[in-house]
Amino acid sequence: MTRRLKRFYRGRDDLAWGMQRLAEHENDIMNAEELLRLSERTLVAPLDPVARSIVASSAKRVSVVTAVSPNALVDMMFVAAQNLRMLRKLATLYGARPGFFSLMKLARMVVTHIVLTGGIALGDDVIQQLVGHGLTARLSRKLGEGVFNGALTTRIGIATIDVCRPLPYIEQQRPRFRELVAEVAGLN
Repeated sequence: MTRRLKRFYRGRDDLAWGMQRLAEHENDIMNAEELLRLSERTLVAPLDPVARSIVASSAKRVSVVTAVSPNALVDMMFVAAQNLRMLRKLATLYGARPGFFSLMKLARMVVTHIVLTGGIALGDDVIQQLVGHGLTARLSRKLGEGVFNGALTTRIGIATIDVCRPLPYIEQQRPRFRELVAEVAGLN
């Protein structure tokens, strides 16, 4: 697996340091699990904060545009375009080069992942837990839509990371939905 990962990321300037560290230490490690840990630590983990920032910035844009846009059709088109853009950026970050059909397949995989993991259950409960019952009651309808759409974009982003990341989370911690939504909402 490590050899395949090295071939996959060969030639990427942003991972040159990690490739060098992996090459220096991979022959010293006899345990396959430890070699995967080293691979994750040196090649994949440096990409995770970038992925997290892509998700957060996309969710913030979706939240703001949804909250200020007067037209629901514009909202829907912007949210769809922003989510597809986020999917493409995350796939590219982790090493894929998706064309149109690949992007649509990725979108289908992400939706399937969300359904299988039960992530669609985003409703008033989640938003109320994040921002508080009293504040939620006072939020305007458009602001509430913005928060909801931002939260949904965050969930889609986390699912995309899960689908695109070439290694499962071994040592590193998977992005947490609540932390990212709180960051997007400015509560962090």
